[in-house]
Amino acid sequence: MTSLQLLILLFLYQASQTNAARTISLPVGGLFNRYTQQSSREAFENIVKMGDSNVYYGRTMYSNAEDSYSTALDLCEITSDNKGVVALIDARPTYGLCDTVCLLCNRYNIPHLSLGWEPPDTLAEELFTFSYYPPPDLISKAYARLIKDLEWDKFSILYEDETSFIRLHEIINTWPQDRKPIVFRKLDPNGDNKETFKYILKAVHISYHVLDCDINNVYKYMREIMQVENSTEYLSFVLTDLNSFTINFKDIPNLLANISTMHLTTSGDDKWTDIGINKDKEPIRLETALVVDALNHVEKAIRAMQQEGDEEGQSISIGPHLPPEPPSMCYKDSKADYENLAWTSGNILREALLNTTAIGLTGNLQFDEEGRRMNFTLHYSKLSNDGEFVNIGHWDSTTDLIKKENYVEDRPKSMVYNTKIRVATRDEKPYYGLYEYPNKTSEYRGYAVDLIDEIFTEIKKKENVELEYEFYIVDGNKHGNLIAGTNKWDGLIGDLIEHKAELAICDLTITSERNAVVDFSIPFMSLGISMLFKEADPVDPDMFSFIKPLSLDVWLYLATTYIIVSFVLLICARMSQDDWVNPHPCNQNPENLQNIWSLYNCMWLTMGAIMTQGCDILPRGKGSRWTAGVWWFFALIITASYTANMSTFISNERRSNEITNVKQLSEQTKVSYGAVYNASTYNFFKNSNDSVYQKIWTVMKSAKPKVFTNNNEEGKERVLRSKNGNFAFFMESSAIEYFRQRDCRLKMVGNKLDSKEYGIAMPKNYPRKAWIDNAILSLQEMGKLTALQKKWWEEEGDSKHCDKNAKNEDDGGSLQMKNTSGIFLVLGVGGILGLIVAVIEFLFHARQISVKEKVTFHEAVASEWRASLNPRQLHKPAAPPRSAPPSTGSPSPRRERSQSRAVSVLRAASSFINFDEIY
Repeated sequence: MTSLQLLILLFLYQASQTNAARTISLPVGGLFNRYTQQSSREAFENIVKMGDSNVYYGRTMYSNAEDSYSTALDLCEITSDNKGVVALIDARPTYGLCDTVCLLCNRYNIPHLSLGWEPPDTLAEELFTFSYYPPPDLISKAYARLIKDLEWDKFSILYEDETSFIRLHEIINTWPQDRKPIVFRKLDPNGDNKETFKYILKAVHISYHVLDCDINNVYKYMREIMQVENSTEYLSFVLTDLNSFTINFKDIPNLLANISTMHLTTSGDDKWTDIGINKDKEPIRLETALVVDALNHVEKAIRAMQQEGDEEGQSISIGPHLPPEPPSMCYKDSKADYENLAWTSGNILREALLNTTAIGLTGNLQFDEEGRRMNFTLHYSKLSNDGEFVNIGHWDSTTDLIKKENYVEDRPKSMVYNTKIRVATRDEKPYYGLYEYPNKTSEYRGYAVDLIDEIFTEIKKKENVELEYEFYIVDGNKHGNLIAGTNKWDGLIGDLIEHKAELAICDLTITSERNAVVDFSIPFMSLGISMLFKEADPVDPDMFSFIKPLSLDVWLYLATTYIIVSFVLLICARMSQDDWVNPHPCNQNPENLQNIWSLYNCMWLTMGAIMTQGCDILPRGKGSRWTAGVWWFFALIITASYTANMSTFISNERRSNEITNVKQLSEQTKVSYGAVYNASTYNFFKNSNDSVYQKIWTVMKSAKPKVFTNNNEEGKERVLRSKNGNFAFFMESSAIEYFRQRDCRLKMVGNKLDSKEYGIAMPKNYPRKAWIDNAILSLQEMGKLTALQKKWWEEEGDSKHCDKNAKNEDDGGSLQMKNTSGIFLVLGVGGILGLIVAVIEFLFHARQISVKEKVTFHEAVASEWRASLNPRQLHKPAAPPRSAPPSTGSPSPRRERSQSRAVSVLRAASSFINFDEIY
């Protein structure tokens, strides 16, 4: 053989050895036991058999051992045939522990491909462990996001063992501190849990639940829940097991709860059929999918490792430089023994696994430096009315957001149509009460009935669903309050919590305390707290109000002073020589002097001064003038004071002294006040931080007798029974307006103290809440809510038209007739008295004439009457004609009288002309 031939043969031999080395298959093990899914083992074996890969071959390892130590002994025996494994796919449930098998793999540098969940703090120490199950903290984070999106206000966590606190760590830690605390209860998979569910559902009334349990126990727990709670349509569950989407709830058709879950895999039957399993179309669980993904991922990593060796020009991955086989997985005596036998290429395969990404049945396969999965997606599914889970979106671990792609209607909403809805209410008009018809028949009607009827009509129009309803009056006729010392409620709220009713409607105020245990629709009426007062009793008009500017004693003193000053003036005028004058100025030497100041004239002068009218006679003497001047000054002050006080009195009388706001009410003690016991108004004052409202609350709480009533009707009656309006009652403005329309004696005083709203109450998680909300919005936009309120407040029943404005009309600042009628009365009485005096004087004058003129009294009266009352005559005869001719023997009396009257006229004229000299 020539040297050239020898060289060619050596080259071909070397090449064949190199190719043979590179086509050596590495053993990849799959460890299973009796707790492993049968489909997982089948998938592993089928892929190994069906695959055309020449880079690995599979070794199925099965152990009947119960504990991890015994399993490790079995593994030692299996791998002691000089055919160990370069990677171990561990399909056993490890329950969050790195057991003996896991530790042995890490000691021998054998990648441990774990399919169970691992605590996040242990993976950092186990460099050769790869957890294909997503990290529990990220899974928990996804469920925390789901709970937030579902807008749960409180919920319970039902678990089977304490490892749940590790898997649900993020849910617990991210729950806001200001929310209701999470209720934790442990379930016994082998025992009776009905008492636990009774506490959760009946005692603390929680409708939302996180169920962290083995999926094989879900049926058991759901059936126990149904034995405790018949109305499961109000419940919602989140199942945390990533296999929960495989559960078929068709076997529990009466379960109406909303159930949500997340999962890594989907029901893709074709993929499973390709590897020879799932011939019966049964859902494949996560464990089997992870087996397939792990096997494919390790194959891809080995290929990547080979390619890297080729690019570097050396067969570092597979060839004669590697040990002929990996070490057997057996116990050793010391750490050094493990290090001496450790597979030297384990680090290279580990790096290949870390750097290799793939898309498997569970999505993106990518690992961080600690062997944890990252950048993966969880599918979000919801149970449909067919009893199967329907995918509606996904959660992305990189953004922590749930993106919804489909819509699945709530199961209770879509499954129950023809159930008659029970509506709880109270017997209180105008919301619900017994109304009688003219034909003496009666029927329960009211605003609540009409509103529910309108709402259900709108639902039928929009959703094409016809709902029936029936009303009933709740026991005790109460709104509902927390029973002291318990977690139970009475009244309407209690019936909703116990699911005795689906809806509750009346004058039910939306409060935070009630909203924590039931749901409310959007408000159908807005209102506020105000004060109910009784209209002041009508006061008879004060005819003599003009006297009130001066007190009675001042009037008495004034009258006394008037008389005294008149007498003083009389004395001064009589004593003063200047007031004695010549009666006949033409006579320079009169025999007599005249003084006109009689008591009558003195009183007339003082009267004229006090009335600011003056007088036609004036004093001339120094003393009398001084007295008159002082009296005039006194009269000036009195008159000015009277005028000023009269103006002030009129203004004060026009100004109301009644209470107009709550601050005035709190600052007085004459008027007492109250509210309905333990109702929303009661709690408003009790919980208020305002100083005025706190003062109101303190007074009401300590008042004796008690000022709290059982309902608004009692409060109204107490207001009406109060004397002079000395009791006020706090209630909602809508109720006050209703009472005002039916009793004109009532009135609302002051502005609203707060702003509150009435809503329709319903149990938590009520499936038709959105329908009711939309219907109320539609009714509000169409104006039907306003029309209903006007109908039942102003038109129906015994409504009256009370014109409050007419009673409180503004007088424009003018003095009213009711206050001045006394002045007219005085004028009338004075005029009548003057007329009577004039008549009496007239009769006396006629009597004198009849005696003096020797005529009959009748003739004298008739003659004087004709002459006096003829407005066209300015003169009259001195005496009427006599009934008999006068005697001739004596002078004519008429003539003498005529002469006498002529003299009198001349004297009067002379007196008028010489007025200043005379007086």
